Amino acid sequence: MKSILLSFVVIFAITFMSFNKEKTDKYEGFYWKDIENSVVKIKNNLYASKYEVTNVQFRAFRHILLTKNQQDLFEVAKIDSSNWLDKSMYNEPYANMYFWHPAYANYPLVNVTFEGAKLFCEWLTNEYNANPKRKYKKVLFRLPTVAEWEFAASNGKDQFLYPWGNKLYMNQHFMCNFTGVGEENIRMDTLTKKIFIERDNSLGIAGSLSDNADITAPVNSYFPNEFGLYNVCGNVAEMTSEKGISKGGSWKCLGGDVKIKSTAYYSKSQSDLGFRYFMEVVEQ
Repeated sequence: MKSILLSFVVIFAITFMSFNKEKTDKYEGFYWKDIENSVVKIKNNLYASKYEVTNVQFRAFRHILLTKNQQDLFEVAKIDSSNWLDKSMYNEPYANMYFWHPAYANYPLVNVTFEGAKLFCEWLTNEYNANPKRKYKKVLFRLPTVAEWEFAASNGKDQFLYPWGNKLYMNQHFMCNFTGVGEENIRMDTLTKKIFIERDNSLGIAGSLSDNADITAPVNSYFPNEFGLYNVCGNVAEMTSEKGISKGGSWKCLGGDVKIKSTAYYSKSQSDLGFRYFMEVVEQ
């Protein structure tokens, strides 16, 4: 049985917006209760989204900017789909369809800038704090620090390489979405582009991609960690509050680069880079 739950419908239980998919995405309401249900407690007053931000969520955000004629902010929230174009791969269909097509509504947002991700969090903060029925008096949605992200990914413990243990292949399943091309401990330095092999007695699975997606997988794919977070490792690398630093690796990464401690560097939007929001409760 494959671990990827390939789905081509919007699962409203994990999104907080709904759309009229005819002609354009139409924002139909802010569901404060779904926002509260979308996060899980990590520690003290800090919560994290169970899922990476999706295409459908970000489309709603951009639609609101348009309806309010906020062209300057709409430009900040731009999606650069040209990042899909790669001479070594035939990704042109993704450039044309990934962000807009309903089939990818529940897939993780990519090709967004650091500033666009921060703007989304600021908008979410304002929307939530303005709702009279909210549970918490004041919250702050934001990108996590590196330390906060690692704490959330590791279940608040420091004993495993990955959220589920020390192997990428367990119980006849790949545990996350990565590029499986040999030993688990092959990794790439994102600054120098050099490949390293860290040899030990733990070999990965060679030549098997049966449980991996071709690109990204839906945000509710694979298995959650103990906190209830999906895809903290693999699928898409996740931005942190420090611009240019992402955590967790992505579908493009080798096995050694999707560990909890894996860190990658970026200078612009990428087809394997997204984010998840954290929620800090400022006032109960």
